[in-house]
Formats: sequence, C-alpha cells, structure tokens
Amino acid sequence: MIEIRVALRDDADQIAAAHIEGWRVGYRDLLPPEFLQSDEFAQVRLDRWRLWTWPSPGSEMYVAVVDGRVVGFGHAGPERRDDRLDDEATSRGEVFGFYLHPDAWGSGAADQLMATCADFLIGLGFTEAVLWVLRDNPRARGFYERAGWSFNGCEAMFGGPQVMGTMPGELAEVQYGIRFR
Repeated sequence: MIEIRVALRDDADQIAAAHIEGWRVGYRDLLPPEFLQSDEFAQVRLDRWRLWTWPSPGSEMYVAVVDGRVVGFGHAGPERRDDRLDDEATSRGEVFGFYLHPDAWGSGAADQLMATCADFLIGLGFTEAVLWVLRDNPRARGFYERAGWSFNGCEAMFGGPQVMGTMPGELAEVQYGIRFR
C-alpha cells in the first residue's frame, strides 16, 4: 500500500536513505563511483536531512510511504529566483526536489507523490510550475514527460547542492514546465 503524507522530522533518516540511493543509482552513469559511493557523500546528505532545514516558507515536503517505509520525497512551493538564468521572481510553482529510493521505482509511488505536489501547487493558486532535471537522465525525464511536464527550453549547469561539498564537475540540467488545468 502506498501512502503520501506530509514529511515529519522523524522521517529524516529514511528520506536521506532514499535521496542517497536515488543519486547512487540514478546518477551512476553521470558521476564517478568514488564520489557517489563515498562515505562522505552519504554522511553529508544524512547530516543535512537531520538538520531539517529543507521546508522553506510557503513550501511543503511530502513523503511516499510503502509498507510503512519512507521511500521518497517531493518538495514543492513558489518558484525560486534563479540567478543562473538571471530570472526575476515569477508567479509559478516549483518542484524543488523529487527522489525515490530505487527499490520503489515502478511501484506507482512516484505518480502519487507527483500528483500530491501538483495538487499542493494548484492549492496555492499556481496555474503553472517548473522543475529542473539533469539533461542526461533519461529515466527521470521520461517520468516527468509521462506526468505531463515538458522541456521549456531553459538550460543551466548544475554544480551540486551547496550542502554536499564539491561535486566532481558540473552537469547540464534542463527545466521542465507544466500548465495545470
């Protein structure tokens, strides 16, 4: 059974595990194994989740729970100003982060989690939203496209989350958008 609910601070370790393994499997063809498999990579991510600084004003963090285990998260809210693109603030929503543990890929949890994020953004009054995805991540791009998102022409370079230390090089990412009906 799949449950989608608001994330709780007590979920931090399980969210971190989903995030870490999502990166390790999802980005294994994009980043060196010595980076993804390092203890430092995992510890920095776990420590950051335990600080619980992610939910920002106006945003919400949801988790997907399968058989009592948190297997992923989706974080959504008002779009961030993106200095990489010299954007001004917009009136769009954004899905800031969306990861599932590879064990849950294909379970249907991602579909329900994304629908919950979209419903949250619609509830805030947004008629459209964006998200960023690594350009060379066909699995994630395929999922977003099946969920109704599409590449909107914006591209940037991703140097990694600031909280992770130095990532071994930048990766191209693309922005996807959706209009809510």
